Amino acid sequence: MKRKFLLTGLVLSVLILLTACSAGEKTALNPKNPVSITLWHYYVGDNKIALETAVDSFNKSVGSEKGVVVNAVAKGSVAELEKAVTDAAKGVINAEAMPDLFSSYPDKALEIDELGKLCDLNDYFTETETALYIKEFLNDGQFDGERLLILPIVKSTELLYVNETAWNEFAVATGIDANKLNTWEGVYAAAQAYYQWTDAQTPETVGDGKSLMGVDSVANYVIIGNKQLGVEVIDGQNQQVVLDRAAMKKIFDTYYGGISLGYFNAVGKFRSDDIKAGDLAAYVGSSSGAAYFPTWIEKDNTQQPIDFQALSYPVFDGGSPYAIQQGAGMSVANSTPEKQEGAVVFLKWFTSEAENIDFAITTGYLPVQSGAYDNAEFTASLEKLQAGEAAQKNIAEVYDVALNQIRERDTYASLPFKGSYEVRTTLAESLTTMGETGRQNVAALKEQGLSEAEILAALDLNARFEEWLTAIRSRLDQSGITYVEK
Repeated sequence: MKRKFLLTGLVLSVLILLTACSAGEKTALNPKNPVSITLWHYYVGDNKIALETAVDSFNKSVGSEKGVVVNAVAKGSVAELEKAVTDAAKGVINAEAMPDLFSSYPDKALEIDELGKLCDLNDYFTETETALYIKEFLNDGQFDGERLLILPIVKSTELLYVNETAWNEFAVATGIDANKLNTWEGVYAAAQAYYQWTDAQTPETVGDGKSLMGVDSVANYVIIGNKQLGVEVIDGQNQQVVLDRAAMKKIFDTYYGGISLGYFNAVGKFRSDDIKAGDLAAYVGSSSGAAYFPTWIEKDNTQQPIDFQALSYPVFDGGSPYAIQQGAGMSVANSTPEKQEGAVVFLKWFTSEAENIDFAITTGYLPVQSGAYDNAEFTASLEKLQAGEAAQKNIAEVYDVALNQIRERDTYASLPFKGSYEVRTTLAESLTTMGETGRQNVAALKEQGLSEAEILAALDLNARFEEWLTAIRSRLDQSGITYVEK
C-alpha cells in the first residue's frame, strides 16, 4: 500500500460518527470523583521521563479540571509490554488487570481486539477532530474500513546512523566513497572493506577485524527490503505471507553474509550501545533513537568524543526508495464509560498540537497532527536543538534527514492481519538464528586457516538460504498462517 506523506498541504479524509462526549453531550466524568486511568507503555530513559512529565502536567491541569488521573506504568521492552497486555486480555492466571490505556502496534491491537477488549475510538472523536491528524498516521490504527483502534501518538522512520569520526578515518585511509552507504549492496561492500582495513592494523592477529554495520530491527529490514524490491512479504490485503525467492535471497545474502563474516554485528541490547562500546561504526535504527546515539565512545580505557551523521535508509539495488513509517500509538480498553472517556480526554490532550510538539521534540519522534509542522513553536524548538549541546544537535540533524526522507520517499507500514505479529517475529528470529549459526561456523573455519573466499564457499549461501526458507515455512505451518511462494 503506497503512502506518500506530505507534511503541508494535506487533504485529510473525513472519518465517521460524532462522539459520545462531544460538546453539549453529557459526560461520564466527575471532577469531584476523579476516575483513575492506568497507562502501560514501553518507554525507557529520557523518553520515559518525557512521558511521565507530560502525564504529571495533564493531571495538574486538564485532568484536575475534568476529573481524570493518569498513572503511567513502564512495562519494560515492547515485547514485555505486549506479553503483559496479552496475558491481561486473556485472563491468564496471576496476570495483572487489563490497563485502561496502553501503547500498541497494529499487529497486537488486532489480536487484542479479536478478544473483544478494545474500544472503537471513532465513538469519541468528531469529524473535525480526526481531520487534525495526518491521514497516513491514522490509517495505521484503522481496521475494517472504519474502526479506529489505535490513536497515533508520535511516529518515526528508520535512518542510517554513522560514527562520522570512525568513518572519516576509514575513508581517508582507503579512499572509499560515502555514497556506497546509499544502497545495501554498497553498505555490505563498505563493511567488508572496513573489516579488512581494521584487520590489517593488527597483522600479528589474523581475522580480528571490526564490524562496521548493525541492524536494530531485523523484522523491519526484511519487510522494507521486500517492499523496496516490489514485494509485500506481509500481505495484509490477502491475509497471507508472500515468500518471493529473488527478493528474499538478496535480503538473506546481505544479512547472513554480513553477520557470519563479521562485517555486521549485534552485541548489546541496542545498536547504539554497540556504537558506544566501539563494536560498530554504523547502524540502521529508528529516527526516535537519535537521543541515544553516543557523543563519545570507549577507546583505550578513555572517553573519546565522536561526530555524528544521519543518512537516509539504504535501498537495495534496483529497488524503490521505500522507508518505514512506524511507532506505537495508544489503544483504549473496553471498560466503563468513565474510564473510556477519561482515557480519551488524555489522548486528545496529549496529541494536541502544542503538547505533542513538546513530547515529540524531547523524544526525537515526529508529531502526528499536520498543523504541528507549520507551527512556529516547532521551528523554534528545532533551531534551539541545532544550537544546543552535541546530543541535541544529533536530534536536530535526525529531524532534518527524517523529514526530508518522509517528504521525498514513499513511506510504508505493512497492513496487519490475524497472525501477522507472529510473522514479524518469525522473519526476525529465523534470520537472526541463521546469522548467529553462520558466525559460529565461520569462527571454526577461520581457525582452520581458510581464506575469505574459501569460507564463503564452505558456508554455501544457496544451501543456507534454503534452510532459512524451510525454517520460515515450518513456523508458519505451525501457526496456521497462509503463505505463497514465487
